[in-house]
Amino acid sequence: MTAVEPVRLRGRYSTATLYCADCLTLLPLEADAVISDPPYGVAFAHGGGGGCLAQSTRFAGDAIVGDAEPFDPSPWLSYRVIALWGANHYASRLPNSACWLVWDKRDGICSNDQADCELAWTNLKSPARLKRHLWNGMLKQSERDEVRLHPMQKPVALLAWAMEQCRIANDATVLDPYMGSGTTGVACARTHRNFIGVEIDPKHFDNAVRRIQREIEQQLI
Repeated sequence: MTAVEPVRLRGRYSTATLYCADCLTLLPLEADAVISDPPYGVAFAHGGGGGCLAQSTRFAGDAIVGDAEPFDPSPWLSYRVIALWGANHYASRLPNSACWLVWDKRDGICSNDQADCELAWTNLKSPARLKRHLWNGMLKQSERDEVRLHPMQKPVALLAWAMEQCRIANDATVLDPYMGSGTTGVACARTHRNFIGVEIDPKHFDNAVRRIQREIEQQLI
């Protein structure tokens, strides 16, 4: 295992251990669950445009590290509880599952060039579940006053909902090996779950540390 010094954060109700590294060099990482939005293998780079509501020029041309190669989910399939977003792009490399989590991010707003919903594959033995949560440029059900820090950033409320659907205990440890700007970690801090996060891009890692640290510090007030 490659030696990487993590950032360790401790609050009253939860902890976070954060690595700026290639997650595959850190295996094995012990956790009760994996909840992640990995690179899908679609070579996505935001094209900009979309008008003022989309605010998409902020990420024009930004590429996701690792997204140019097909995503291999196999390193994460041994964990007891798993939810992987974007799995419709690599479903052929996953076991069959009846329980997919569906995020309706339009909630009645008309379609545009992007997907109307996003899907997470899980290893749960339960029915598929749906969450409606508007997230369309400046039209957002939550986090209206917060600046978006990652081109694929998801709402904190969505990740908290996913953990509830996965029945992850409040004192459990959740791993996100592709944490981006740290949304899963923020959701863990808000719901008093411990978190291990790994991000290979230093810019996104620094943003994640700041977001999660701010959330954990609220526990000490």
